[in-house]
Amino acid sequence: MAQSFNPDAILYFPVARFLNKSLAIPHFSVKDISKIDPNKLKEYGFTGLVFDKDNTLTAPYVNEIYPSIQDSFERYRSIFGDRIAIMSNSAGTDDDKNYEDAKKIESDLGIKVITHSRKKPAGVESVVLYFKCTPKELVMFGDRIFTDIVFGNRYGMLTVHTALLTEEGDNKAAAKVRRYELPLIKKWMQQGKNPPPHKMYNDNICLERLI
Repeated sequence: MAQSFNPDAILYFPVARFLNKSLAIPHFSVKDISKIDPNKLKEYGFTGLVFDKDNTLTAPYVNEIYPSIQDSFERYRSIFGDRIAIMSNSAGTDDDKNYEDAKKIESDLGIKVITHSRKKPAGVESVVLYFKCTPKELVMFGDRIFTDIVFGNRYGMLTVHTALLTEEGDNKAAAKVRRYELPLIKKWMQQGKNPPPHKMYNDNICLERLI
């Protein structure tokens, strides 16, 4: 299902864009999830992983782990087990009637989809309820800056920005926003803007940076 109106993203965009740019800066920006070491995440005390779905784990609107990251995702699963969940701005939201899309994803992928009434960059209460830990123990993976990354940074998670897996089937509105987001973030990082500090941050969590 396609994403619909997201009031929290609209309301919080000016905060990250003009008042607190660090909220939009990921701790790591990588090609895909294979460039993060799940063993290091576990070693440094992270207890749960939150993934956006489309263009982070799968092609848009496809319920299969993207072929190039299948082996990597199985490594995450072997280390974190059921401490992995999807936080989507479509499946599992109030737009998802009877959570049918969330149920289908859970059946197809074997990954819990967190149900939530407020979309990223809001909705942390549902995440905390599922993982039963503080947000600082969680890692947020996502391809969208002003939803996924701002969401994670806003609540104290470690944030990992992943590049586009594929343009095939991509939402046109999302693609347009992404073309705006990435050059802006690169510019801010070149100007010395940093993500919010995280006590469990370590450089060697990342195997290869994109930015």
